[in-house]
Amino acid sequence: MIFYDLSKRRQAEQAVMKGQARQALILRGLPIVLYSAKGSGDYGALWVSENIERVTGFPAQRFLDDSTLWASRLHPHDQDKTLRKFNALSETDALATEYRWQRQDGEYRWFRDQAMLVRQPDGGPQELIGLWADVTGERQANELIRRQAEIINQIQESVITVDLNGYVTSWNHGAEQLLGYAATEALGKHISFVYPEEDREFLEQRVLAPVIAKGTHQVEIRRRTKSGTLRFAQLSLTLLRDDSGDPISIVGYSMDITDRKRGEEALLASRNQLAALAVRLESVREEERGRIALEVHDVLGQALTGLKLDISWVYKQLVESQGQIEPSAVLLRLATSLKLVDATIHSVREIATTLRPSVLDQLGLEAAIEWQAQDFHHRTGIACTTSISPDHIHVDTEQSTVLFRILQEVLTNVVRHAHATEVDIRLEETREHVMLHVKDNGKGITAAEQSGIEAFGLLGMRLRAQQQGGTFDIHGTSGEGTTVTVKIPLSPTHDD
Repeated sequence: MIFYDLSKRRQAEQAVMKGQARQALILRGLPIVLYSAKGSGDYGALWVSENIERVTGFPAQRFLDDSTLWASRLHPHDQDKTLRKFNALSETDALATEYRWQRQDGEYRWFRDQAMLVRQPDGGPQELIGLWADVTGERQANELIRRQAEIINQIQESVITVDLNGYVTSWNHGAEQLLGYAATEALGKHISFVYPEEDREFLEQRVLAPVIAKGTHQVEIRRRTKSGTLRFAQLSLTLLRDDSGDPISIVGYSMDITDRKRGEEALLASRNQLAALAVRLESVREEERGRIALEVHDVLGQALTGLKLDISWVYKQLVESQGQIEPSAVLLRLATSLKLVDATIHSVREIATTLRPSVLDQLGLEAAIEWQAQDFHHRTGIACTTSISPDHIHVDTEQSTVLFRILQEVLTNVVRHAHATEVDIRLEETREHVMLHVKDNGKGITAAEQSGIEAFGLLGMRLRAQQQGGTFDIHGTSGEGTTVTVKIPLSPTHDD
């Protein structure tokens, strides 16, 4: 009797079975079908991996039982082209192709087929071995990307994508048109190549860093075109992330605003010119007022005073003639003339004072404000108090004129619009500014009145303050009154 030890054989068989089980498990989990098929004819299946049912809906045995199943379910538009490629395997020995194939549920899906021809010893075809995978999702994604790229490319504004280090990864047609660089020239370069040299730090700190930190960012930028022209743009940035949420790139959409910026700059220049012109006109007007006031006061005033003296002398002589002539009619006419001369002299003084108060030039801003308050009360009956601190305010002639003219305009508005019974005027000096506060107890100015078509007086006062580098603020409270605050920086040459 002969005994055989079969334990090693059984162990080997079990190992093979375990290996086949592991292989089947792996194949069932893969999205790729492995197959072996006839090397010619209808290319019917000889063996397919079990996961083919999950991919196609047909069990593996169905492919083995029906050798025409694969060819019969090719899409009509793809059938001839696909079979020609398989027929050419006798010459090429390998192929890689994509075609549409109908699943059991009737849906056509795209498959990628990669096959290699195994030959017999005599060189004839023996079988095909290959990999078969559903790539519909991949093709749909690629088509979506292609369509999105087409849309982006048709946008007239520039759309540029850079990696997290700032190197260009996409460059649309709009960027080509606006910046002058073809995509082939821009791809792979750092985006700083279109920024002026002096803006490189701005690019890193104010453009790239904020979007990486926040995820989105908007900023106004300057870029230099290939021809050297500097153009402005409003840039909107978004941080792109992958499926796991990790940042991968930055996409920027920019709208060219060069024409708008140039228009704004031209408008600003025009405003500055108008402001300068207004300053000059105001200066000329003040000079002309001063000259006319001086001439009215000195020339016309002196002439009227002389005329009054002459008339007074004639009047006196007639009175002293003691009846040598009948003086009553003449005296009456002279008396009337004297009253007219007195009224004219008074009017001349008022006109001269209105044009340029002599107290402003002779005694300074403080005395001029005190005089103006008293005159205002005398003319209108509105109580007017003043407070000046310190006693001497360190302002130059031009600043004094501006503050005094603003005060006159404010008081004029009080009379016309405020319906006030009291006005408080305060003039204060700090280390850096002189401030004029005027408050009344009237009805209070409204927002509509501040911006209405009749608010030219306010605009003029604000412009006067701005011409001195200062500010003009007006605030009204209904039923409580209006407060005007003017702040002007002190002249740097004044002595503290």
